[in-house]
Amino acid sequence: MDIIIVGFALFSLFFGAGNLIFPPFLGKIYGSTWLVASFGFILTGAGLACISVISMAKRKGNVKEFTNLAGNKLGSLTIILIAMTLGPLGGIPRTGATSAEVMIEAGLPIPYIFFIIAFFAVTLILILTDSKIIDIIGKYLTPALLIVLAVMIIAGIINPIGEINTINITQGEVFNKSLIEGYNTMDALAAIAFAPIIIKSLLEKGYEENLIKKTIAVTLIAACGLILVYISLTYLGSTSSIRFNYMTSRVALLIAISNAILGSFGKYILAAIIVLACFTTSVGLTSSIADMLYKTFDRKISYKLIAVFITIISVILSLVGVDRIIEFTSPLLTFAYPVVLVMIIYNIFEINFTNRFRIISFYLVAIISLCQSMISYVSMAKPELADEISKVISWLPMYRLGFPWLIPFIIILAMGLLFARKDEKVYALA
Repeated sequence: MDIIIVGFALFSLFFGAGNLIFPPFLGKIYGSTWLVASFGFILTGAGLACISVISMAKRKGNVKEFTNLAGNKLGSLTIILIAMTLGPLGGIPRTGATSAEVMIEAGLPIPYIFFIIAFFAVTLILILTDSKIIDIIGKYLTPALLIVLAVMIIAGIINPIGEINTINITQGEVFNKSLIEGYNTMDALAAIAFAPIIIKSLLEKGYEENLIKKTIAVTLIAACGLILVYISLTYLGSTSSIRFNYMTSRVALLIAISNAILGSFGKYILAAIIVLACFTTSVGLTSSIADMLYKTFDRKISYKLIAVFITIISVILSLVGVDRIIEFTSPLLTFAYPVVLVMIIYNIFEINFTNRFRIISFYLVAIISLCQSMISYVSMAKPELADEISKVISWLPMYRLGFPWLIPFIIILAMGLLFARKDEKVYALA
């Protein structure tokens, strides 16, 4: 029973309102290939997140130990990058922007900027006053959201919104693009912040001796919930691929789908729950990221000052809207995800060889991913310049698939393992 409760708790941590806007849009874009798209999305959106939690369990939930495999400097940089991406540069502004757009799309006549300021002002007040009201609200939000979603999904399957558009794109291309889209959930990064909570809960329940086994069981429960939601919402999106083909906003599409299936009353209920879920996420993320940065900077900067800084940046970035925030953070995720994935690999498989090769592999992946990220940012302003810069890494295998770092990492990993075996033989003879 403990494992089921903790499993649902992990699902609740991962399952934010922001996750709802990606699968339907994916289904709308890829229409008849929606199932392939959902599998790609699930691998990075849910799979990596759950594997992150398991690999953190190997370190008893210690974030510093998890990231220090990359060395102190890159490890600390990774913590700051995760904190900033989940926090004021991506995750937190997205909660405010999503809430504002949902309310406007639902038909509430409220000025966008007024809503954003009010949303984050209340967020900051609750953090600075250490109010417990958010815990009370949070207990009821996820079940309520799941009930509304279940009704919408079942109704959408029984009475589809419309015909599914036939897409002339290869399944391989759909799968690769959906893998990258799964980055936008940020759940693999969020897992590093959430895992200590889950692991602490398991340790307190007396599962220290079989912590890994119990963590796997917990993540499987969370993964099953995420997979069901993602596949269902991707399917609903595919049934809207002709009827709502003109829509370019992820939030507008979700509201349009709920309106088509549930009617205006159901749309208002869904919108209200999404806003409340975004609000609890905003409070939770701002508090946890402020604490993470507070500890990273050795408590030299005030926790409250960091929280105020995060809130101000979040207000500013929220004003550009959800889709622009996603566009801005995607290149950041292109840099962060490969580095975190390498950390996961080393932690979960307990690969231990010459420190030199491990550090080289981390820096090689970081440099290639950083180049990839910079190319994406430059292409937003000057595509022709981005084409020139891309020549630096475009010769690497799997560049066009979005994974130019993978083969170089495998080569360094193989070299490290080979030299480690040679060293073992030398020690054995000595």
